[in-house]
Amino acid sequence: MPIECLISFDNNPQGVYYAGQELSGVVDLSVDATKRIKGIHVTVSGYAKIRWIKKGYPRDSERAMCRAYRSYLSSRSYVLGSCANNSSIDWPAGEYSYTFHVILPDNLPTSFDGKYGQIHYEIITTIERAARHPKVFKLPFTVIQPLDLNADAIYRVPLEILDRKRFWSFCCPTGPLTVKFSTPYCGYAPGQKIHFVLYINNESSIDITECEVKLKQEVSYESHDPQHEYRYDKHLIARKQFGNVLRWSRKVYRGYLDLPSIPPTSVKPTCPISVNYSIKIIVNPTEFHWKLKLKIPLTIGSIPIMDGPEALLRFNRQQQQHQVVSQNLQMSTQQRQRDRDRDRDMNLDRERDRDRDRDRDRISASVQQRRISSINNNNNNHGRLVGGLLPTNSNMNMIVNVSPTPTSSTPSSTPTTAALRPTAMPAILVTSDSDNPPDYIPMMPPSYEDAMALSEKFSDDTEFLTNVSMSSILSAQADVSTKTLYDESSSRLRLTLSCQDSAAPETDEEVVPNARGGESLSCKKK
Repeated sequence: MPIECLISFDNNPQGVYYAGQELSGVVDLSVDATKRIKGIHVTVSGYAKIRWIKKGYPRDSERAMCRAYRSYLSSRSYVLGSCANNSSIDWPAGEYSYTFHVILPDNLPTSFDGKYGQIHYEIITTIERAARHPKVFKLPFTVIQPLDLNADAIYRVPLEILDRKRFWSFCCPTGPLTVKFSTPYCGYAPGQKIHFVLYINNESSIDITECEVKLKQEVSYESHDPQHEYRYDKHLIARKQFGNVLRWSRKVYRGYLDLPSIPPTSVKPTCPISVNYSIKIIVNPTEFHWKLKLKIPLTIGSIPIMDGPEALLRFNRQQQQHQVVSQNLQMSTQQRQRDRDRDRDMNLDRERDRDRDRDRDRISASVQQRRISSINNNNNNHGRLVGGLLPTNSNMNMIVNVSPTPTSSTPSSTPTTAALRPTAMPAILVTSDSDNPPDYIPMMPPSYEDAMALSEKFSDDTEFLTNVSMSSILSAQADVSTKTLYDESSSRLRLTLSCQDSAAPETDEEVVPNARGGESLSCKKK
């Protein structure tokens, strides 16, 4: 007597489960004699498999076969023995019962069996025998991906479609043919009836012979090997036919379509096999005119729409939940927008502060650079002495002669005076640059004795001429009557000092030749 196996499900003789439910059952085995086996294991398997042969290729060609495979469930448990070693055990004769238990994943697609592929689930009991092929027992079960039509209010919206068509008769257009189709809902479940209304207004000169309403199933298959390709298959689920509509007349047809046990619409297309449904309306005119065809999609779910107080309460509760979720989402969106605005304002403030600090640093650096440049220019300008003091009292007058010094080296014909000592007089140059303020360049650095003499001579004066540098100062002598300035450049302005004494007699101004050949101005004493 061979080995007998009976697989059954707990509290579910049909073996139909929703994705996410608990699947459990019992495997009953009966053996008439002792068997030498390696082990017994129970496997819960689920997969999608696609296969078709392309036309135009030999059957043994690799490119002729298009296939795809995807595993969704694979749970194996040993009820006797183990897969750790290859040792064999004795399985005595008798009857045995083994249980299995598994939680189905939530993302399992609905079972389906089509022309080019299938989505299949099954319980497999395998007895691994020593030195022989394993003994396998299988029991398929059905998995349905739940689609509750009460979960979304869009499935309660009425379904409606309208279209018009004009015919041509003897090269002239006829009146319009208007077709309108409507249903109470756009979502239905297996076992329900799809009630519809078909309105036809024929204002043309062509008779309508037949009207037809069909519910069709459209299946798409997607292969991955050897390349990405699609195949489509269509099945007629239900159909309703109506009579003719004569020219210049109208009719209203009411009917329904019965829904058999069919898989629901693939809302989450995570599988290479996708199932969709649509209602097709066909209006056939007479003679050789084109048919008028209308197509509108329809959703097939697993849980039908419930009408009544419970359904209304459930719908209101779902609407409140949606409102709470939308309000929370809106509040979070507004909060994120406020946070972004606040961050943007803070960034703008920081940018303004950085720009203000940068401008302040630039101005400070520019001022400091100007100061440093001025100090460097004063220090590097041929030994300049800044802050020299020159008294401007009633006995001393400053006269500026703007006539340039002759470049000739020949001394002037003006007779020289023996009492003059040119090297002891201060000489001052004024630059003639119009863009910059005048610089006072010293001829020669002053000595310590000259500075002390100047300090003792003019210690009681209160008005001074600043930013003037003197080259030399004569010793304080009573008989000095003339002080002469010397010029080292032939193209600079010269500064002349005139000494005035009210008690001394007036003398004429004399021009004394310079040591470099230029002219020097003398001081006249009155």
